Amino acid sequence: MKKSLFIVFFSFICSYLAAQDLHYSQYYAAPISLNPANAGLITGKFRVGLNSKSQWSSVTKPYQNISAFFDMQYLKRKYHKDAFGIGAVLDADIAGDSKFSTISTGVALSYIKSFSRHNNNYISVGIMPAIVQRSINYSQLYYDDQFNGTQYDPNIDPNEQYSKRNFVYFDLSAGIHWFYRYSKKTSYNVGFTSAHITRPQISFMDNKDIKLNVKNTLYAGAAFSASTDLDVTPSFLLSFQGPYTEALMGALLKYNRTQQYRNYTSVNMGLYMRWADAFIVVAGFDYNNIIFGVSYDVNLSKLVPASKDRGGFELSVNYIFNRNKYVKKKEIPCPIF
Repeated sequence: MKKSLFIVFFSFICSYLAAQDLHYSQYYAAPISLNPANAGLITGKFRVGLNSKSQWSSVTKPYQNISAFFDMQYLKRKYHKDAFGIGAVLDADIAGDSKFSTISTGVALSYIKSFSRHNNNYISVGIMPAIVQRSINYSQLYYDDQFNGTQYDPNIDPNEQYSKRNFVYFDLSAGIHWFYRYSKKTSYNVGFTSAHITRPQISFMDNKDIKLNVKNTLYAGAAFSASTDLDVTPSFLLSFQGPYTEALMGALLKYNRTQQYRNYTSVNMGLYMRWADAFIVVAGFDYNNIIFGVSYDVNLSKLVPASKDRGGFELSVNYIFNRNKYVKKKEIPCPIF
């Protein structure tokens, strides 16, 4: 009885967390999901990426997410010092025993404008319309009415009535991003994005009052050299959605094994903290056009008695085509021209 109640409760929690848009710990490795204004803001011809996260496997069936993205600049206007970017994101969540899933497909469109003659100071704005499908498998849920007085009996009809098992809705996100590159190794960025602007209805019971809350996210970061071979990239993220807040901050250290343009290699290590939730250890490497990251969330929340400090395992990989194109030694790498 207690086990069945716990499964029902945790399936509900997983479903609710999925609805409230948990962030990746490596949010900087999912730039288009973070902010559609990041589409096309790259030094290269195009970029592709893949992110995957699994969490709470120590408690029950893990919450799983996988996301893939692509972006590029499709129009550069050197005379106007601007460019247009385009990107696409496919994101899939699966939560709990009921396999509550959210599959989203979005197209990001951005406009990038340079405000300096050196092309090192940019403002980018973007918008991303998306089509989202949600589904659930009710047959995998457990109910109090299925307790026969001695034990759980799956053959007992729980007498539950449901309106639908899946539905589709339209979603919309928009954002703005500022990027300033002071030198080849020093840069700053700040961004703000609003997701679920359309406040879509998300009830499986046709309750029109249940809508997805708007999520507002503010983030900032920097990159600079601590020494000839060591770069530091501190960053933070602050997100608000309904009554909930997420704060994440930390830094990544990049030890540069070689800084040649056509053979760039660095080893990366970092520590992050999600306030009142988790301590995050990050590792990875950059090799030529490939950026790889792996992280693990050590749970610090009130779920510790059940999680035993174990949280989420996450992988990310980005590939930037033509990122290491040769530039003059004194020239500042430019995301547009």
